[in-house]
Amino acid sequence: MRVLIGTAVLAVLAGCASTAISMRDAKPVPADEVYAFQSRPSGDSGTITVVRDSGAVGSGCDIVVYVDGRKAAKIGTGERATFYLSPGSSNLGAGLAGSGLCAGAAIRTIAATVQSGKESLYRISGDMAGFYIGPYVDYN
Repeated sequence: MRVLIGTAVLAVLAGCASTAISMRDAKPVPADEVYAFQSRPSGDSGTITVVRDSGAVGSGCDIVVYVDGRKAAKIGTGERATFYLSPGSSNLGAGLAGSGLCAGAAIRTIAATVQSGKESLYRISGDMAGFYIGPYVDYN
């Protein structure tokens, strides 16, 4: 009987994905979990904001956001973090934090564009196959 229940639960979860959250509804990452890019660089600058979906998928593991290979923040589900950067191209990455079940996945990266005086938005989403980082789309 337990095997049947476990199989049913896994079948239901297999179709699950994280739930998109709006920027305004996402909570800021706690200050002690933001590590870099919190001061405006001298001269022109822009921002990159990363929001992580809410939902049960992957909620047991935090994700570390990297900017140009540097650890920038640890972000939980339903949270957002903003980074101040000089204009140009940056490498934006996301990887699982911690150990045990939350270790071992490769860091996924994308090219990010920073424009002077503008905010670029990115989203971390997930499903049973893993997590993804890409441009943010406002679904609301």
